Amino acid sequence: MIRSELLMKSGAVKEVAEAFHKKFPGKKPLIIEDTNTQALAEDIIVSRFDECSSHCFDAKTIYADDEHVSAVQRALEEKPDAIAVALGSGTINDLCKRASYVAGERPYMCIATAPSVDGFTSNGAAITDRGLKTTLPCPAPVLVVADTDILSNAPIDMIAAGYGDLAAKVPAGADWLIADALGIEKIVESVWDMVQPSLKAAISEPAKLRARDPQTAAAVFTGLIQTGFAMQEYFDSRPASGAEHLMSHVWEMHGCCTVGGKEASHGFKVAIGTLTTTAIMEELLKLSKSDVEKAAASYTPETWEERQKSIAHFVREPSVRDRQIEICRKKFLEGDALAARQSAIADKWDEMRQKIEGQIIPFAKLKEMFQTAGCPTEPSDICLSIEDHRYGMRVAQMMRNRYTVVDLLYETGLLDAMIERIIDPAGTYFSAWDKA
Repeated sequence: MIRSELLMKSGAVKEVAEAFHKKFPGKKPLIIEDTNTQALAEDIIVSRFDECSSHCFDAKTIYADDEHVSAVQRALEEKPDAIAVALGSGTINDLCKRASYVAGERPYMCIATAPSVDGFTSNGAAITDRGLKTTLPCPAPVLVVADTDILSNAPIDMIAAGYGDLAAKVPAGADWLIADALGIEKIVESVWDMVQPSLKAAISEPAKLRARDPQTAAAVFTGLIQTGFAMQEYFDSRPASGAEHLMSHVWEMHGCCTVGGKEASHGFKVAIGTLTTTAIMEELLKLSKSDVEKAAASYTPETWEERQKSIAHFVREPSVRDRQIEICRKKFLEGDALAARQSAIADKWDEMRQKIEGQIIPFAKLKEMFQTAGCPTEPSDICLSIEDHRYGMRVAQMMRNRYTVVDLLYETGLLDAMIERIIDPAGTYFSAWDKA
């Protein structure tokens, strides 16, 4: 497998034209930008190329969906010798990644303008396709150019968003530990080691990040890039995401999270998902093996017919609902298969508790770190209502054929009670939801 090449240093954009022509001899750059990055393109990037063209989106309306993918695809197909150069962060990169693939499997490159997401170097693009947030197949960029001066001077909310996305790898790792312990999806040590050993150190200095310290911003960006490389290696986003990302996808599809009148960033939605998943795991640590066995024994599981009705109740859009039913069918257990899973959960409970406790950052400490970095810490910070918070936790279990803590809760009959415990305004974790 050929891994994306990374050019990251102070002043890296000065070498962008040379790097492009070395990677794509005989080709011409088509810069894909938005009105936020357009000035950077004109001042720094375009002047370094002998000849280039551009396609600019309105930053207020650009969205990572199939419609915008088609727009980039058309721009590429009008220029047979063009190579897309994504100038921006998560949305633009995902659009270029997917559009380059569907426009004849063309390679592309990315110039990162903020340390805001982990998708710069990942295979696959996070796209809302016919209403369903999903990861569509496509290769990672051939080259990522990251100028640390530009990264550390990005808008502070985008820097904080990247911090939230990187911190999400902590509970996501716990989700993988659960799946590994149950024999559902074994951990690949070489992939795990690309993300986890340096993760907590990379997020350990939120105050310096908030102060735009270039080295700290570079450490966060490196952590995000390494996660992307891990996804390349694993050919899946498991190394990067767990239940916290699935919750953020639900809220994004639901269109219920805003900051300052605009849709909340991916990293901000993930930050609330990360705190939520951490809270769930802290509650799980309070349960004994006997508690889990009793919960499973008293649980009356859904039949598949009842499960389909439940999904249809929560997911009303037919094109989305039908695909989520198909996803859930692949992981739905009943009868002896469910009994065997419940037995395995009980048998592995003490082992899983120990691994989870060693993996997660305590909720109170994580919340303090997020506050310092400028991430949201209450659902109301992203205008999330208590109903939508509840909805995100429940529908996250319906989103992917990937085993996470919400699947464990569902299979043991603990999901409903856990949701209410987490969103209890008089409880330990959250106290503010949007009232609008």
